[in-house]
Amino acid sequence: MESEVMTRGGLLARGIFALIIGVLCFTIPIAMEALFAYIIGIFLIVISIVTGAVSISDTGKVHWGVLILSILGLIVAILLFMTPFVMFVALTILVAAWAIITGIAELALAFSLDELPFRIMLGIGGFFSVLFGILIGFAPLPMDGSLILIMLIGIYFLIMGILSLITGLLMRKGEVIVSV
Repeated sequence: MESEVMTRGGLLARGIFALIIGVLCFTIPIAMEALFAYIIGIFLIVISIVTGAVSISDTGKVHWGVLILSILGLIVAILLFMTPFVMFVALTILVAAWAIITGIAELALAFSLDELPFRIMLGIGGFFSVLFGILIGFAPLPMDGSLILIMLIGIYFLIMGILSLITGLLMRKGEVIVSV
């Protein structure tokens, strides 16, 4: 019973996309304030589709927890496109909660599965996700401190992009980052 969570190609795609967003947060922060909801919506769609697709193992077994998280990601993305400015404040809270929950899950996986390849990278990513979630949860609301929020998001995306690229480049063809 082997379950793929992230393949080399998925990690490389996620890493490149995250680096692009991270660089944009620092090069055009004012424009990113306006585009924030749309870019996060696109990111959520990409990650949710990739994660949802790999939640089904080669044997056809569905990992419902991962699939449900993917569906929730798609729902949030759709809401972001429908009401981007209203969702900006709600998105701050949702992104903080998502980062903390994802980080805790990654840390738990990294510490619980000894045979997990690249578990140190998963643990580092989990640590930064929890830290980012806490920082963004206490950041000023977008009305007063949206540039701070954009900079925090830029830092997070740069770190996660670099970690994803390093892990993807270290993986050999056919390896997966999480196997249960």
